[in-house]
Amino acid sequence: MFLRVGLLVASVVLMVTGLWAGVVRLGWALPAGGLAGLHGPLMVAAFFGALIALERAVGLNKAWTYAGPVLMAIGGIGLLAGLDLRWVQLVLAAGAALYVAVAVYIYRLQPADFTLVMGLGALALLLGDIYWVLAAPPVVVSLWWMAFIVFIVAGERLELSRFVPKPITAIRAFIAVTFLTLAGLVAASAGAYQGVRIVGLGFLLQAVWLLKFDIAWVNLKREGVHKFMGVSLLGGYVWLLVGGAWMLIGGLPPAGPGYDGPLHAVFVGFTFAMVFGHAPVIFPAVLRLKIRFHPAMYLPLWLLHAALAARILGDYLTSVQLRLWGGMLNAVAVVVYFALAMAVTLFGKDEPQ
Repeated sequence: MFLRVGLLVASVVLMVTGLWAGVVRLGWALPAGGLAGLHGPLMVAAFFGALIALERAVGLNKAWTYAGPVLMAIGGIGLLAGLDLRWVQLVLAAGAALYVAVAVYIYRLQPADFTLVMGLGALALLLGDIYWVLAAPPVVVSLWWMAFIVFIVAGERLELSRFVPKPITAIRAFIAVTFLTLAGLVAASAGAYQGVRIVGLGFLLQAVWLLKFDIAWVNLKREGVHKFMGVSLLGGYVWLLVGGAWMLIGGLPPAGPGYDGPLHAVFVGFTFAMVFGHAPVIFPAVLRLKIRFHPAMYLPLWLLHAALAARILGDYLTSVQLRLWGGMLNAVAVVVYFALAMAVTLFGKDEPQ
């Protein structure tokens, strides 16, 4: 229990500092101590890597499976402490490699389409870390890290959507889209310009599949936390569709609005909508503490979407102020959500489930 709580606390620290680094990188004049350039690694390689690997370790309840999230948390703390970057990169990559080993173990325990896709997600994190170590172009690193989140979420949703009747062709289409995305990632890593567009097409098609077949639609017919989860997930899928369509049409340039827009449609709109929706399930599993729900938790969710829309509009209109305030309010929405969730859990009463 102590290890789980310690890792979760470390993950929250990495999330908050990563968000802080992000708003500084965006242009806000705030003290950062050199962290602005580490926004991406802090959020993906350290925070999301440790958090998702921790969720897997808790589910398996085997001591060795905690090694991956521990190393990724240590690597993230090393980034904050200003330790030698190459050492930190290797620690994070080692943690990701151990997470891949856990994914292989899970697949051997339960060979299935969804465990395969989640295993590819773990592999995508490792490859993103390796390309980062090798000083590959940031676009290549970002694509693999985006695929890490998309594959993990898609695999989890495929598992849960087993309970929604669907034709066998839908499952085949899901797997085909996954391997289409993987082909695009390999092509982009090899320097093929069209590889990014193939990844964008894969993300777009994945979003369409999730919007059609995901069990989130069933949750919409329920009340309380289940409805909140459904709303969160479906909103996230829309942002994945936006990010994928943007990359399909415009590629992913190395910098500027054309890079910022699709990147944050996936990493903010899609990813944090997933975090909001899954938090009432993940945190009880890790903490053995029931997370209560309150309708006020919709407020940071809507703020997340509205602020991201403002940021992306700022990208499109080249409006610095819209981008600045959109990015800041995105960070505020995330912090408010977790603060509200903890306040409701500690002091609130249960809402209808």
